[in-house]
Amino acid sequence: MVERAQNRMDTKVELRNAAVRLGVREGVQGASIRTIAREAGVTEGAVYKHFVNKDELIREAYTAIVDEMARDKQVLLRADLPFKHALRAWVKLTFEYFDGNRDAFTYVLLMPHQMAGTLGEIYQKQGEIFWRFLEDAQERGEAKQIDLGLGYALFTGCVLNIPRLIQEGALDGPAQTYGDEIAEVVIGLLAV
Repeated sequence: MVERAQNRMDTKVELRNAAVRLGVREGVQGASIRTIAREAGVTEGAVYKHFVNKDELIREAYTAIVDEMARDKQVLLRADLPFKHALRAWVKLTFEYFDGNRDAFTYVLLMPHQMAGTLGEIYQKQGEIFWRFLEDAQERGEAKQIDLGLGYALFTGCVLNIPRLIQEGALDGPAQTYGDEIAEVVIGLLAV
């Protein structure tokens, strides 16, 4: 019984992984249930055994990735580091995740904004964590008193463009190569 449950879980995970790989190669909407099943090495019926439809599969794959990425950020924030050190660590964690999980990271970056409504709260999770992080630093006098949305835009613009440019072939990887430089830029933009 335990082995059968593990096999079902393994199939579900492999289906999510297949959806991510295909989403990166063909675009999130470009992969069909048939191609996802083929990529995972299962039948279409197996897909429907685990997911109601493709949207649920896409949402679950996205959620699993964002939850994993956010978990590291939440641990970092609970460490109560000075703002500059925490910013540097956030950049490092982001680039390490990209370098080790390129398809997953790219999948999240490629997720069309028009799907935000179907993704629910998870779509905003990392942004909300960063907003709280920046707001707390502002209250402690460690961050500039700028609009939280603007601070988030400045941060993500600097940090997320490195993986994007590596993915496009405009920069050589690994992303961690640029960690210190990007951290300094972000610190200059946001820290007091």
